[in-house]
Amino acid sequence: MLIVGGGPAGSTCARFAAMHGLAAAVIERTGTSSPKRTSAGIFDHTWRALELSPRDYPHPMRSPNAAEFRTLNDGKELTTVFNVVVEKLNRHVYFPNRDEFDRWLLSLAEVSGAVVIRDSVVRPRHIEYDGELYHVKIGKSVHTAPILVGAAGTACPVYRRFFDDGGGWPGRTMYLNEIEVPQSEYRGSSYVSYFNFMNAGVFGWTYIVGDGWLHIGVAHMSNRPKIKKNDLLLEEFLGAVKAAGQLSPRFDPGKHHASGGSIRMFADRPMVANGASCFVIGDSAGVLQCDAYNGISNAILSGRLCVEAVAQGGGKPRIRERLNKYLFMDVLRDLFGARFPIRPGNSSFPTGSAGRVAREDR
Repeated sequence: MLIVGGGPAGSTCARFAAMHGLAAAVIERTGTSSPKRTSAGIFDHTWRALELSPRDYPHPMRSPNAAEFRTLNDGKELTTVFNVVVEKLNRHVYFPNRDEFDRWLLSLAEVSGAVVIRDSVVRPRHIEYDGELYHVKIGKSVHTAPILVGAAGTACPVYRRFFDDGGGWPGRTMYLNEIEVPQSEYRGSSYVSYFNFMNAGVFGWTYIVGDGWLHIGVAHMSNRPKIKKNDLLLEEFLGAVKAAGQLSPRFDPGKHHASGGSIRMFADRPMVANGASCFVIGDSAGVLQCDAYNGISNAILSGRLCVEAVAQGGGKPRIRERLNKYLFMDVLRDLFGARFPIRPGNSSFPTGSAGRVAREDR
């Protein structure tokens, strides 16, 4: 099995492939991309999908208490599902540094027996399929396998080579732009989410990411294939956060590093091609959950499900049907079990996802 991309989805796929006795190699571009000083919300069900626990993690990570979270919808504090979840989140959600977390998962894959091919970039033109085997060219070397997995994010070459029909992504895309700010210039809560900022479908955040830094960003959920940077309303959002007294009066956004990108949101799109010999997983497949804009849980689970499909002989694995479209459905089931407090018809999700409970294919 050849896996293009060594993020959470790709490394999980490689690790579980090795645990199933399958030969697996991960092609990872580590060293060719800039570091990610971001945090990732890792919940109980995510640790279970990894067959690990927070105690296994070798680096520091934050497990904030309820007082450090705030959630606003159209400028008003939410008093529904988010508060119910947040009150219970202490010791149930962890925020590791994403760079450290990704490197750790990749090292676990390597320890389990997977081969990691580092500092390598794959383009769609580098991938060939002869009807039986996939051939991926890296420099002067060609790597060959009967199974190919794409796990290299929104611009994944495997997706572009075998899944992109030219019609664009059938669902919404989250376009985002954020800046990195010293935590010393911030006065607000550690994790603040702003749903429907100024317009429906605009989501903002101020998240402490560790090492003395804060990320302030805004995202626009759109069906358009591209979106103008100004439409993201980052300047307006920064102004609103500053006007609320959460930033230092001396704060100047022009002095701080800005970055952007796009992530595909959950949509009914095939994840399997070429007779169940080619897969896309994680962000490559569009698994970003629609209520909290979190993709890491589904990315990790999609890596496991891909391996299960291969180990069971392919067929119609129906991976997407076993992923949950809504993050908080998973979290609430973890925290409350049979006392699950949300029922269809309860308008608790500001993004319009109320009542649409995801399948429980476990």
